[in-house]
Amino acid sequence: MSRIRMYVFIHNEADAALRLTGQEVTWGEFTEGWEPPALIHPGADGQFQGEGDLFLAPTTGTEGNVRYQIDTPDGGELYIHWNSPLVESQYGNTFHIWCPPGWDVAHWGGQGHEAKLHIRLRRTAARRVANFNPQGRGLKFLNKWNEQLPVIHLGFILKNLYGNNTCLGTLTSLLAQVTIDLSTFGFGRVLASTVDDDWGPSLTNASMGLCGGMVYTVMDCYYHHQLPPENASSPDTPDDPLFRYIHQRLIDSFDIEGDGCRFLSYSADFYPNGDEGLAQGIGVFKGRSWVSYRDAWEQIRADIDAGRLCPLALVQTNALSGFGQNHQVLVYGYQRSGQDITLFVYDPNKGQQETTLMFNITHTTGEVNVMRNPPDKRIWAFFRIDGYTPKQPPFGRKITSLRDAVRASSTTPVSGSIAIRPLLNQIAPPISLVSWMRSL
Repeated sequence: MSRIRMYVFIHNEADAALRLTGQEVTWGEFTEGWEPPALIHPGADGQFQGEGDLFLAPTTGTEGNVRYQIDTPDGGELYIHWNSPLVESQYGNTFHIWCPPGWDVAHWGGQGHEAKLHIRLRRTAARRVANFNPQGRGLKFLNKWNEQLPVIHLGFILKNLYGNNTCLGTLTSLLAQVTIDLSTFGFGRVLASTVDDDWGPSLTNASMGLCGGMVYTVMDCYYHHQLPPENASSPDTPDDPLFRYIHQRLIDSFDIEGDGCRFLSYSADFYPNGDEGLAQGIGVFKGRSWVSYRDAWEQIRADIDAGRLCPLALVQTNALSGFGQNHQVLVYGYQRSGQDITLFVYDPNKGQQETTLMFNITHTTGEVNVMRNPPDKRIWAFFRIDGYTPKQPPFGRKITSLRDAVRASSTTPVSGSIAIRPLLNQIAPPISLVSWMRSL
């Protein structure tokens, strides 16, 4: 068996050189000839490599840290710590990579025993998905619905969740609160194959909100170069085509075939808050702080950097009895300054108003602490919604006016008159106004 190795690639996209000020190996050693470079110039890449000890077979993993000074008056220290253990835990290889305020550092990769970790440093800036502004792309109406509208029926529970062993235990606790006992459905697996989602009594209604369906609907319109409908108020009848579409997209957003049951598990009062907690020794749980600050944040960043919108689940309760308080929003941008993160989100509860979520990722040992602007409910954890697949909305609107185009694509709120010439001067490469509007 070969040594355990960690290859580290530093991509310096900043306007300042990186000057090595310290290096330390706790386990293993630096590979000969691949020690940390003394200087990494602006726009250049640097590489070093750590490896574990070997005596016939690997005897240690590799762990250490390096420190670089960002060589500019407003710089500071870039700190890189890696740990690729001999025996991996549920965390796999772990990293702590910090930079000072005013700078943005990201990392990706780095898992496995022949790991390649990439680190990128650049100046702090707001980074957004192109041509998305909630002022023009968001639904005009708020996430407030007629409580008479049914949402989840017993048929949906049986058809989609009954045979999912991952969800079954938590699901049973949830249904106990609406006096539904799964044990009474001994024929459930047979029944589940024959019923429709809307079979049987309604277990929840729209008063709990359809935020996930609204988020998916906004995403669908964006990915098909359309605007959402102009409805100023939410539909109030179950046969309304817009309600039926949003309702179906809500069901899709639950990601039943994937990791959707995290809505339930992270809402449980026994779930650990920090990165260590119940059953930690046998690797059952990553705490809420770890899944939020380490896992979810890196997925959000990767989505935005790749030009993808990111649907985000907000756990807003610490008890299964409050499961209906959970929420979904849509991240369309972020800004990182040191360890402080700001997410720019479309929140169905706020309509077309820009809202932000702010948190610090230095530590994962305590509870999740997210500041919301405007203020709202406490967030216990957050995670990326997986499984989104674009669908063609039947009611999407083409962009036909300059005002709609600017409202949909501007990085700032739009009010009053619009100056056309400065707008056209910013388009690169130069194209006609009609072609630009069609591209949105």
